[in-house]
Amino acid sequence: MKKPLTSSILLWVRTDQPRQTGMDHWKGPHSGITSATPGLEEYRQIHLAEHNPGRWPATDGVQTAIPAERKIDGVAEVTFRSALAPLKGRKQTKLACADEINVFRRTLLYAGPPNSSRWYDVEGPGQTVGTRALISLRRRDGVGAGAFRKFVNDQLAPALAGTGVLKELRTQTFCPGRKSSGTPRTSPTTTPTTSTSTPRSA
Repeated sequence: MKKPLTSSILLWVRTDQPRQTGMDHWKGPHSGITSATPGLEEYRQIHLAEHNPGRWPATDGVQTAIPAERKIDGVAEVTFRSALAPLKGRKQTKLACADEINVFRRTLLYAGPPNSSRWYDVEGPGQTVGTRALISLRRRDGVGAGAFRKFVNDQLAPALAGTGVLKELRTQTFCPGRKSSGTPRTSPTTTPTTSTSTPRSA
């Protein structure tokens, strides 16, 4: 098992141009800018279908349907080689942020402290990942971040890894949310860009 420094960025593409135009720019030019960041170990894009109803059955007390305003177009996973690596890539990160307006109407950063991301060795020799499932959990009010992290790392992840059917398993637990201290950027659409905020643990 590896414990890299990983952040996830939830992304909504612009709606004033064809969706595929934004997805192609993200996959192409924007990916090239971000991938060139010094100190980067991995940059991975998870592209989601435009019409994605989710796969969870209706369950009492659990929000299984995805609200329209929370449906995202994709997730960018950024993994650094060390806790100091982000400082080396500040110049390139500024270029990537400047290019976001060409692609996204909104971005939302999920960040955690070092060792909050876990990559489990579950794949066999020569196996490749096919379909990925992206599962987000939000801790209940009154549950501390430490208890939530312990549940994910000590109970949930080992149970999933032990099924023997997964080809890849990665978990991330995030810092408690806080309001951004910066000034949100505004794209050509009417939706503000909020790439500097960090939500609650998920």
